[in-house]
Amino acid sequence: MQIATRAIGEGAFIRRLSDPRATPDAVLPPLPQMSEFVHRSADRQDIFLRSAIDNGVSAVFGRFRLGRPVRVHLHPGPQLLLTFFMTGDISGEIIGQRPGSLGFRNGHAHLRAPNAGGGFIVHLPAGPASFLQIRLTPSALARLVHDLAIDLDGQTTVLLGSDDGRVLANRPWSSRERAILDGFQPWETSERMMLSALSGRGAELVCAFLRRSAQSGAGLAGRNGAAGALQNLLEFNAGRPAPTRLKAIEAATGYARSTLWRASKARHGDAPARIMRLQRLDKALVDLQSTDRTVLAVALDAGWACPSKFARAFRGRFGFSPSAARHGASAR
Repeated sequence: MQIATRAIGEGAFIRRLSDPRATPDAVLPPLPQMSEFVHRSADRQDIFLRSAIDNGVSAVFGRFRLGRPVRVHLHPGPQLLLTFFMTGDISGEIIGQRPGSLGFRNGHAHLRAPNAGGGFIVHLPAGPASFLQIRLTPSALARLVHDLAIDLDGQTTVLLGSDDGRVLANRPWSSRERAILDGFQPWETSERMMLSALSGRGAELVCAFLRRSAQSGAGLAGRNGAAGALQNLLEFNAGRPAPTRLKAIEAATGYARSTLWRASKARHGDAPARIMRLQRLDKALVDLQSTDRTVLAVALDAGWACPSKFARAFRGRFGFSPSAARHGASAR
């Protein structure tokens, strides 16, 4: 997460975020990837660090307390972002052609692809928050994978080439990752030592994350084979329309229909097409209850060109009509 601007300087921007008179919205341009930076408040409670690790790899650490919630627009950038969320109710969303929640969770390692189509929105809470983030260009990640002798499955390789902001991994810290993060507390050292500590811990973290992926045999996304690829697709499409046809599911996962069917039945007890259909109906219910879009527009997004067929499917799923869902939300 980039809490800095070239226009007014990183330190000034951080201080502005902490000012109760500050605007709750901030628009941030892309930042120089490799430049080093230290900000430490007079009481040494608010800290922001950025340090180079290797060519195309840098680390960022933030620990701060805001007087009010702030909504930050992160412009498109070329890096993959591997973030370890430590404290604070930080949330985020993808913007552009494929919008959706990023699903940030404390105690989780969160890897997301660059988003060339619009960047991200990050919501910083009032009160304390902290995170450590590794930024990698795709070529740098490929180099690390090669140097560590890690074999990636075909699905993961395809995902790593994406530039739509999709979440590639979101899983609890391993014991090794937790130990590295717990050991990073260079608050009373010199600024140069703080940067050196960040660079070293960042290198350890990214290597631990990648080695764990290799040892699990599950790729960066943390799951094996067709069942894992389908689960990745389900999670990626959470909160947005899922594919409406089996061919689209095959194209998105890279597996044949018969393979997907067997894997889906084994893991979910149902066929992939039905799972996607139910997911689209769930998304339609959310849209009807939380937006003012017409029932027809929601039906089209969910994959039904005929409103009456959509209404039948909706009633079969939830036991009430789309109109009742809309009216019920209005009454609440």
